[in-house]
Amino acid sequence: MLRWGQEQYLLGIQLEGACMSNRVNISANVVADSVHDRSRLTTFEVTFPRFILAEFNTHRMLSRNSASSRAIPVWKRLSDIVLYPFIPLQFGKNKAGMQSAEDISQEDTDAACTNWLVGRDVAVIQAFMLAGGENQIMKDSKGDVRAVTVCDAVKQLMAQYSDVVGKMIPLNAGVHKQHANRVLEPYAWHTVIVTGTHWRNFYGLRASTMAQPEIDSVAIEMARAHSASIPEVLEHGEWHLPYVFPEDKQEIENNKTLARISSARCARVSYLTHDGKRSIDADLKMVDGLQSNGHVSPFEHPATTHDTTGAYFGNFNGNFSPKWMQYRKMLENEHDFTKLTPTDSLLLGMKGDQKLVDFVLSLPD
Repeated sequence: MLRWGQEQYLLGIQLEGACMSNRVNISANVVADSVHDRSRLTTFEVTFPRFILAEFNTHRMLSRNSASSRAIPVWKRLSDIVLYPFIPLQFGKNKAGMQSAEDISQEDTDAACTNWLVGRDVAVIQAFMLAGGENQIMKDSKGDVRAVTVCDAVKQLMAQYSDVVGKMIPLNAGVHKQHANRVLEPYAWHTVIVTGTHWRNFYGLRASTMAQPEIDSVAIEMARAHSASIPEVLEHGEWHLPYVFPEDKQEIENNKTLARISSARCARVSYLTHDGKRSIDADLKMVDGLQSNGHVSPFEHPATTHDTTGAYFGNFNGNFSPKWMQYRKMLENEHDFTKLTPTDSLLLGMKGDQKLVDFVLSLPD
């Protein structure tokens, strides 16, 4: 039986690097921290279990972005789930209500951990089969050695769960990652970029014995990082730019261009491209695509100090305090994508229903 804390995640399979010392943990790091006129704007990079994202996203005063299951290649997601699956921090005893005040016994904890990982194993096989199996995985990865390791591990796993595999039907063509990756989400870790000026309510609600233990731990880690960070004092006209570094400012002088670069990097939650390279050209290409497709939430993280006597007098702070002006609010028609896309595209999205299109366009913007 797999014991809690055993140095092996995949049942019966020893993979290099698959040990507790490499386990992903809940973490929070301050990416950018600025203060202007007693208003503090802070950006975090936070890693937590994927399943609490829905709870995290209920906090409307916070701007956040994270990688989508529709974007991550299946083989990369499989690699993460095989090597570093999320396992609940604790298993509480069943009772009425939303909180469990008492943990189950150690014996039951060991059993629960095993059962949790059996579910993970089945989900790995399911995603592998949905994605089209080894041939499609290797094609998508372009022969990446990590994909070879994943395929070998999953094939060994399939041999152990032959009864499960026997009930599945091979696909002639793999389904899109937006479907295959979904079954892996309960076992996945997730990294989010989050920016805001209003944090007290978040900490009050989430750093609580009434909260899910995992989001309680997230709030505690964020509060620790927040309290240890020293914000940079910004004057009028200066910018809060997550993931923008001195070498970027030496290369690019225009603040709005730097804000676009920051937006792209917030969208991918890294200053590096998906190929692991620093590329301003790739950043600008990505951010143009985001804006043209109406994906403007990443533009909320960069912000400049708000001079209410200037050209941008009005509600340009978005969900930040009035002392800040979100870069998103400087974009024309950022609030209404119907003004940026041809009506024919909306008609296509509505499956050709002109009455629905007319209804949508009759709504106030």
